[in-house]
Amino acid sequence: MTDDRLALLGGEPVITQPLPHEVWPPPAATAELAALAAQRDADISIKGRSGPIARLEEEFLRFLDDRVRYAVTFNSGTSALLAAYFALGVTEGVQVVGPALTYHAALSPVFALRGDVALADVDLRTRGIDPGALERAITERTRVVTVVHQWGHPCDMDAVLAVAERHGLRVLEDCSHAHGSRYKGRPVGTFGDAAVFSLQANKAVFAGEGGILVTDDRRVHDRATLLGHYRDRCRDEIDDEDLRRYWVSGFGLKLRMSPFNAVVASHSLAEFPERRQGRHACLRHLGEGLAEVPYMEPVHVSEEVDMGAWYGYKPLYRPEALDGVSRATLIAALRAEGLEVGAPSGPRLATLPLYQDDRNPLFPDLGKTPHRPEPATNAELIERRALSLPTFYRWPQDKALIDLYVEAFKKVGRHRAALADHQTRTS
Repeated sequence: MTDDRLALLGGEPVITQPLPHEVWPPPAATAELAALAAQRDADISIKGRSGPIARLEEEFLRFLDDRVRYAVTFNSGTSALLAAYFALGVTEGVQVVGPALTYHAALSPVFALRGDVALADVDLRTRGIDPGALERAITERTRVVTVVHQWGHPCDMDAVLAVAERHGLRVLEDCSHAHGSRYKGRPVGTFGDAAVFSLQANKAVFAGEGGILVTDDRRVHDRATLLGHYRDRCRDEIDDEDLRRYWVSGFGLKLRMSPFNAVVASHSLAEFPERRQGRHACLRHLGEGLAEVPYMEPVHVSEEVDMGAWYGYKPLYRPEALDGVSRATLIAALRAEGLEVGAPSGPRLATLPLYQDDRNPLFPDLGKTPHRPEPATNAELIERRALSLPTFYRWPQDKALIDLYVEAFKKVGRHRAALADHQTRTS
């Protein structure tokens, strides 16, 4: 007879498979390793838009259905965002409105350009910026709105673009979680004036470290290129005479991607369709299982979107359906059952000193313009209640493990009274 007590209280765990359960990035195939070795002997430097850099940029434009004309690689997604903000005209006194809950680097480059950030609440279902809250956050200094397709779910782009048009704002899409995601059939990254995709190692399409900026606006392309790429690329690609005269020096920074990272990214991009299919099958199965757990709310996927990459699986916890047990206690119980589970790592931006302080730490003489956002009710709820589960992608191999995850959630539900009693006794 098996011991059905919670593992946290001395019972047997549901899962005995060692962690981690999500092994990412996947191991390199022979062809990728051979391409890296060949690149080592062919050329380890960067000469303008050539070799694996040019190939990756061309492949990425095709990945976006050729709906934008320009792609520029950078050494990180953060660098690409810095270039995008610069290219869109962010400077001292300019305000950018972005979501209250996202990864800090989606907006932090604004401070390096001496700009200000205003935060707007997010939509509870998409997890991206709420169009109504966006409109209420706009001031006479707002010039750019940043949308982040958080955890892979596209924002309500029709509503965001309507707000931006009414107020004459530029739109920047941060697609770092959303490679391959689509809104009403159209790839994210092709709606705004510019878009950035991180290619960091945890992303669905990865370079190790890297980022790529895409745009259909020639001037945005030229200004972004000048910020991070000097000499050959600027000489060969920039047509505007006033900008092209800077080709030797660019605008003083070197933010270019290594050819080795471009090789890795190209192979990752080629493998993405199969991995995407596996992720969708795995996470659909996980969502169906969690729908049978009364205290969990599976991730909502709107009818008009395709999740593409996903970026982790972040369901919401309903504590009122588990006798008021805290999220921390729930996580401890699930971990004892063998799950790879935690709370999402990114707090609300308003809680971080970089966003809280009334002075810009990069420019101590520069005070920030006071911004008193409306309460970010949805952002606070997600921050308090979201769980972070693995982004399973090996289908059908992961099916049995996913079933055990669901069983562990159900087991905790069966013993909610014992768990609540344990929390009372140990608090």
